[in-house]
Parts: sequence; structure tokens; C-alpha cells
Amino acid sequence: MCELLLNSWAYQRILPVSIKSLSNIAPLKKQLVKFTLIGVLAVLVDLACYYIFLNALPENLMFGFEIEDFAKAMSFLCGMSVTYTLNKLWTWKAKSKSNKRVLNFTILYGSSLLINVLTNSTILDLLHKVEILKKLEYKYLISFIFATGISASVNFIGQKFWVFRST
Repeated sequence: MCELLLNSWAYQRILPVSIKSLSNIAPLKKQLVKFTLIGVLAVLVDLACYYIFLNALPENLMFGFEIEDFAKAMSFLCGMSVTYTLNKLWTWKAKSKSNKRVLNFTILYGSSLLINVLTNSTILDLLHKVEILKKLEYKYLISFIFATGISASVNFIGQKFWVFRST
């Protein structure tokens, strides 16, 4: 059975590309694969921090902010630090220190943070208020996935064509 699986078309062609074989991929696809791998790591950091903040911070924390919004913003910033460092060095291979690049990245991720938190908040609101959606489990995970998917798309486009465009 294992031999059949290993020789199968799906195993050889559909499973994720290994890092060693990245050299055979077109540059844009290679960047997208690297960005995705780093993004998965950043999302895991984001999700872990979100969970920790939701469970560790008091309900009425900051000047009228909902705990979910504050926790999501803080966890997003934790993931952001991972993605900047690793994408700069590995995906975009940017060796120079550039204050403009850091500023552009900060503007991009500031915009993405707003998109992420607003999407998360909107989806959570829908999941809690729309009658047919109230019964769904994992509301926080569902809203997290939606928010992450939208902001990740914005981030790839922004990094590729604005922040790291010369690499």
C-alpha cells in the first residue's frame, strides 16, 4: 500500500514542493512558495499569540476596545515581525538596510492590520448575530481564517510590487 502511494501521480505531483526543488520553479512561483511557507509560520505565531492574548488579558482592557480586537491586533503584530524578517532575507533576498523599505513595510502592514482586524471583527459579528450562523462552532477560528486570507493576499501583492519591488 505504501509503495502504491509513493508511486502515485498525486504523491509525486500534488504534494507541496520541497525546499530543495524550489530552484526548478519560475521566480514568481518560487517567491510565492517561500512567502506561503513563511506565512504559515507567521500565521501559527499569530494564532498562538491570539489564543494566549484572548485567554490571558482581562475583559475590559484598553479604553473601550473589545478584547478580541486588541488581542487580534497584538497577535497580528507578532506575526508581522516574523514575516518581515524572514521574507526580507529569504523570499526577497534584500540584503541592504533600507529605512524606506521598513517604512513601506510598516505602512503596508498597518493597512493590512486594519483590514485584518476589521475583517475579523465583521466576521465574528456576523457569526454571533446571523441566526443561521449562530450554531457554528469555532467562530474565532473561522473569523481568524477569513481575516488572515484577505490580509495575506494584500501583503503578498504589496511586498512583491511595492516594498521589495527591486528584488
